[in-house]
Amino acid sequence: MDLVVLLRAGYLAAALAVVVVSVIPALRTRFLAYGPRAASPSSSVPASVEEEKQRPGKTATNIIAHLLDHVATWQVSHSWFSSFYYLSGGLSIAWLISWLVFPRSGDTAFIMHPRKGSMSVQQVEVAWLMMFAQGMRRLYECRSLQSASSSTKSIMWIGHWLLGLLFYTATSMAIWIEGVPTLQSHTLTRADFSFHAPSLRTILSVLIFLLASGFQHDCHVYLHDLKNSKAKDDKGSARQYKLPEHPAFHSLIAPHYTAECFIYLSLALVAAPKGAWVNWTLASAVVFVVANLGITARDTRQWYHDKFGMKAVEGKWILIPGIY
Repeated sequence: MDLVVLLRAGYLAAALAVVVVSVIPALRTRFLAYGPRAASPSSSVPASVEEEKQRPGKTATNIIAHLLDHVATWQVSHSWFSSFYYLSGGLSIAWLISWLVFPRSGDTAFIMHPRKGSMSVQQVEVAWLMMFAQGMRRLYECRSLQSASSSTKSIMWIGHWLLGLLFYTATSMAIWIEGVPTLQSHTLTRADFSFHAPSLRTILSVLIFLLASGFQHDCHVYLHDLKNSKAKDDKGSARQYKLPEHPAFHSLIAPHYTAECFIYLSLALVAAPKGAWVNWTLASAVVFVVANLGITARDTRQWYHDKFGMKAVEGKWILIPGIY
């Protein structure tokens, strides 16, 4: 078994699955929308499906529709997002302990087939630190920016949650898996944890990571404050969601999603094995992140359009400026 190939195939298969679900109305309307978007007019079940469900008798479409409706009720609180980052941080620590405690000699054929290049020990260390920092920052945000009332009202389909757990489990391995040959043949010493002059690639990758992380954090804080602001309707009583006016949202529908893509891109760059421009295992993870968040951002755009009108989304990119 080649774990590298398995991870890459898993990321790409998950990305394809998300795209397939997004283009099939009966699946998209039941399983993709969550939180505020779940109540969007555009996310209601297609009329043709509703009409079929009301017909007498047990037609194939009727049975399938009811089955899908039942599966769609398997939901969890949106607050369960924090479990992703508990898992990510816990696995990062577990892998670190395994590197420090267990011997690194032996056959690696059961993990990966021989390849031309491998990550260096320093690359593994930097990639590990970046992933650990990402998990801890997001955990901090989940715990500090999440209000009790909103977390109980906002829900997501359990499939989202399970897919997230799989993603963070896979990525906790993807950041070091292409460095296995080096880790297996190298004995860690104090010198490995001392400062070494970073390469230009490392400097640029870490810079992208830090800028994207800070940018995303600012967006998350702003959205939290916006969501919890005392906005009231014409009657002066009901709280309602307001259109984001932060400069980051002037040209992008979901700039925090854009930042997420750059965070994982920086990991793919910093972890590139010797002789490669990019770490293709982590690049496959980027494909999944772009597909998943691109579809979510597209649905967010539709939600803004339905709620606030065309002017609210006019001239704004969905995910990647100049491309999408």
